[in-house]
Amino acid sequence: MAKRKVSTARTDHGTMAFSELSSTDPAATRRFLEKVFAWRFESLKFPLGEYLSFEAPGGGRGGVRPVQAKEIPGSMNYVRVDDLDGASRKIVRAGGEIVLPRVDIPGMGSFFWFRIPGGPILAAWQDAPALPKVHE
Repeated sequence: MAKRKVSTARTDHGTMAFSELSSTDPAATRRFLEKVFAWRFESLKFPLGEYLSFEAPGGGRGGVRPVQAKEIPGSMNYVRVDDLDGASRKIVRAGGEIVLPRVDIPGMGSFFWFRIPGGPILAAWQDAPALPKVHE
């Protein structure tokens, strides 16, 4: 009997990339999460305001951002995909609906939000290509 070739290539496609919280008071949200769960934060400047990137014990990652006009505070889970455009087509073919079109964040990655049949909203995330390392 011939042995079946098993791929040892690792893919992160379909795994949770990170969670994002929208808050009416990001500083208070940060203080709470630091105090209660010992999350570590880094402040980043984004076009829409300060973004608080966090790392939770055990390696979970995410961010806290200010709510936008007419937005209800909440959370968004980002699913990592290998091909953002391909994921968009597959989501629509499967009955999903794109609710926020592609957004590109230079040097970080790209995402879009989509509604799953039944109502939940998730986001698809594709990391930006790694930049070549510069040797001195």
